[in-house]
Amino acid sequence: MLMNRAMPAPDLNQLVWNIVVLDDEKAFEQLFTLFYPPLLDYAKRYVNDHPACEDIVQEIFVLLWENRKTLQITRSVRNYLLTAVRNHCFNYLKREGFSVQYREFIIKKQSAVKEDEEEDFFLLNELYELLDQALAKLPKPYRKVFEMRHIENKSYETIAEELHISVRTAKRYKSLVTDILKKDLRDYLPLVLFLYA
Repeated sequence: MLMNRAMPAPDLNQLVWNIVVLDDEKAFEQLFTLFYPPLLDYAKRYVNDHPACEDIVQEIFVLLWENRKTLQITRSVRNYLLTAVRNHCFNYLKREGFSVQYREFIIKKQSAVKEDEEEDFFLLNELYELLDQALAKLPKPYRKVFEMRHIENKSYETIAEELHISVRTAKRYKSLVTDILKKDLRDYLPLVLFLYA
């Protein structure tokens, strides 16, 4: 289907093993490619500053590479990276002089999802797969408009002409699909749409 961009799911344990034992830079690059975009999106849950979030996530990967020989990943690489990002975000807020009350609010807000955050964190190939599954459930005309607009990057006028519908109908179909996908993909829809841009 449309998920031609999706990579086969890598064996994360093998990637980490290659990084730690073999000093495999290609494995590290693959881990970075898989995790950087979703970790950046995750950091934005805590810090409302895009450049700061970029710095935080990049620093995590620098530290991961520099300390690869002494890594202690007790649960999973996902959990390790999520915890590292969260802690670095809190350190950033502290350094920037955010009030204790604000940081406590953030911690309280996130405590409800902290235990399940791995289940709410998707790698790129998983996001593409989720999008593919969500689109497959939609009526064909809705899906076609969405794909033509976001994947083929066609104008509403072109879509309307090719599908023999009005521009207004094309816009309505796309809007309906976006609303449906927001529920299925939660906070990750903007990231998925950005990757297709």
